[in-house]
Amino acid sequence: MSPKRIARIFILYHRLYRLTGAYAFMRENLFNLLISIGLILGGIFAFDTFVVDIDVAVAWLTKHLSAPGLLGIFFLSEVSIGLITPEILILWAEETLKPKWMLLFLATLSYGAGITSYFIGRFWSTRKIIRERLLERNAKTMDQLRRFGALLIILAALTPLPYPIICQLSGLNKFPFRIFAWITLVRFLRFVIYGALLYKLF
Repeated sequence: MSPKRIARIFILYHRLYRLTGAYAFMRENLFNLLISIGLILGGIFAFDTFVVDIDVAVAWLTKHLSAPGLLGIFFLSEVSIGLITPEILILWAEETLKPKWMLLFLATLSYGAGITSYFIGRFWSTRKIIRERLLERNAKTMDQLRRFGALLIILAALTPLPYPIICQLSGLNKFPFRIFAWITLVRFLRFVIYGALLYKLF
């Protein structure tokens, strides 16, 4: 692809994002990402200081749940509606024998869950009642997905947006799988960012 063609593609995307309000959408969600990082770090610090030591809490979690069981629950959460925040598992990973490898495994598990959610969405698209119920319950998110496409998926992988739901809606909307599989790799970046912050501070 020639430099001129690449430049033209960027110009076209720039115009499209201006028309659709994508830049404002990005600013809003990046701001939400910074706020969420601050809230999560602040919440963990408050829990560590005033409730119970993080190391003790993680030790209790490890004692009462086996590693496979904990990872299985996390995977199911990432496939369904994301009830378990990844940050809990990131802190747990630091207490394992090989924290960096476990962090990479968690990110891979989350990425795989996103792919699974995508195909669940593809399956739901063949079930009229469930498809209509999902579209009704997530009308706003579906509208954003149609307007912003890949941008929304990237933001969902990085920010507190409901990642599993957006993956399912991507499948429901038959977003091209090859593109979806590539752009959701940014999910790994979320684990790197939070891992670097949490391991340094706690």
